[in-house]
Amino acid sequence: MDSVGESEPRPLTVQELSDHIENAFVTAQPRVADLLDAAIRSHARPPVVDALNRLPQRRFTSLMDVLSELPELPISSDHGIGQANGPMMTARRKSGAA
Repeated sequence: MDSVGESEPRPLTVQELSDHIENAFVTAQPRVADLLDAAIRSHARPPVVDALNRLPQRRFTSLMDVLSELPELPISSDHGIGQANGPMMTARRKSGAA
């Protein structure tokens, strides 16, 4: 039996995704391929790559632009705090609404 004690893999979070793709934004408006390249170079887990593969094929202006395409990602995995319906995500949705 595995000594880690986790029955399920940990969910992908905004923090983990941003940790792996932030370097892609040193160039102006990275494409999905650039985000994937940054994730692979930083040894991202498969859920990071899967999330990036769900993005539309376009250029992104910022990390927040990427996150707007992945609203289901929780902010953190700490006991449900900061889930997609948490304060940051709710505020982000409200600011985008007309």
